[in-house]
Amino acid sequence: MRAFYFRWSLLSALWIAGSEMHITNLRSYTISAGLAFKLECNEDREMQNVSWSRVPDQSLESISGINIHGSALWFLPADLSHSGSYSCLSRKGNKTGETKFDVSVDNKACPCANRKDGVKSTKDITCLLPHIFEIDPQAQVTWRNNCHPLNVTNSKVFPLNRSRDMVGLYTCFVSFTFGGQNYSAAQTTEIYSHSKGYVVTKPEIIYPKEETQKVTLGESYTLNCKALVGKNDGGETFLYWLNGFKFLELDYDTSIVKEGERDYMLSVLYIPEVTEEYLYTNFTCVVQHPVGWDFGKVFLIPASQNERYYWIGLGLVALLILLCAVAFLFRVDLVLAYRAVCSSAAISSDGKSYDAYVSYLHGDQHGSTSAMAFALDFLPAVLEDLYSYKLFISGRDELPGEAVHEVIADRMSRSRRLIIVLTSQSCVSPQTDATKSLLPDKLPISDRDVHLKATNTSSDQIWAAYEQRVGLYDALVKQGLKVILVQVEDGVEEALLPESLRYISRTKGILKWRQNASDRGNRSFWKHMHYQMPPAKRRKSQELTVL
Repeated sequence: MRAFYFRWSLLSALWIAGSEMHITNLRSYTISAGLAFKLECNEDREMQNVSWSRVPDQSLESISGINIHGSALWFLPADLSHSGSYSCLSRKGNKTGETKFDVSVDNKACPCANRKDGVKSTKDITCLLPHIFEIDPQAQVTWRNNCHPLNVTNSKVFPLNRSRDMVGLYTCFVSFTFGGQNYSAAQTTEIYSHSKGYVVTKPEIIYPKEETQKVTLGESYTLNCKALVGKNDGGETFLYWLNGFKFLELDYDTSIVKEGERDYMLSVLYIPEVTEEYLYTNFTCVVQHPVGWDFGKVFLIPASQNERYYWIGLGLVALLILLCAVAFLFRVDLVLAYRAVCSSAAISSDGKSYDAYVSYLHGDQHGSTSAMAFALDFLPAVLEDLYSYKLFISGRDELPGEAVHEVIADRMSRSRRLIIVLTSQSCVSPQTDATKSLLPDKLPISDRDVHLKATNTSSDQIWAAYEQRVGLYDALVKQGLKVILVQVEDGVEEALLPESLRYISRTKGILKWRQNASDRGNRSFWKHMHYQMPPAKRRKSQELTVL
């Protein structure tokens, strides 16, 4: 038999948490086909209830050439089909042992070395197959050096003269009888010579030492481990991960890096999804070498829910602020869109007869051509014809013979909005008598009172001022009428407007309409005009392209 002992018991001395001890070992062997080989379940002879299986959970009864004798698994002889992983479970009281064996069967004539000795410290080599000699004390032994036969027979010990010429591989072949059948087994020792600068240091875990890390259930996570493996370690160092005291079935990558004169091993363990089974358990990174071993632990706990809720709350607040900003910037479009979709629900049933009362300076002598064109042509064409509003326009809708001041007060009381058209004539010096006459401190109560104001101001200005005074009184005092200020020509200075109009200008603003502006220039004006008007059913579907 030729066998290569690649990795020995790993974790028989770790501290145990809890009342039950679970020891896990991992071993690797390379077996030569045609040779007998034995796997011992556990070195602890007191362990009982031994059971063998082929990973994953495959019974050994149907595999030819594999036999269980006592607590040992025998390959009689080993075959290429026997390559694979084998598991042995044993238990005694509260102590449970599990040993995993990685077995590789090849066709090499001479086995690889499964033990090493230095030429300067070794005077002879012993054929370490005691279990074979127990079965058959008359077993025959032959020796080979680097696969070449030596003239030494029937001797379990091969002498060395401690010279460099003795460096190489020494294999003892043993022929024995077992169960009435003849078999062969083998064992190889490597004799080596250290170079002058050869250094072996005990391995050490750099990180982690004893760490606690927060993880989130359902998310992926990565654990990192770094170990000092020394110098000239000869490839005898192993770095691996355990979960508690069990070998992990997760993938991890191991690499070697050189920093100065020191060699380090890095291992990255990737957890694709953190589940409950990974919480509150130790992930242990173990480094092992023939001269010693070391380990470091990572304890996983769930991330604080308060922290998670904090970030969720912060995100919701940010989203709310963003939505408020969008709603503020596009409030006009949103309101108009709502009216278009829910036109019937948006219409108010307050018993009013008119949607707006339109007040402007009119008349052939003192009126403003811009104000008259806007009030009598453009405004009705859009608000009445396109958006189905009902307007009362001063100078257009009065009936002959009606008392003017009574008509104004009555129509305004039945209107939802007051549209005041401002021109340059709306602004006069505060020191003049005209300002006082345009917006008197007290409302005129009769045609005679109104006639008395004609001494310093034209009749057109008086009626416009009276309309504005009634509407402003209703809007500012009674809070029953909303005022819309519209500027139709240049020369309107806010500082020269009456105090009532200045207050409305500061709180509501002034819509500016340009008679000679392009279609795009007045499109924004009509959108804001529509926004400030009350909801109404739209009779026509054509888009506003002119005006």
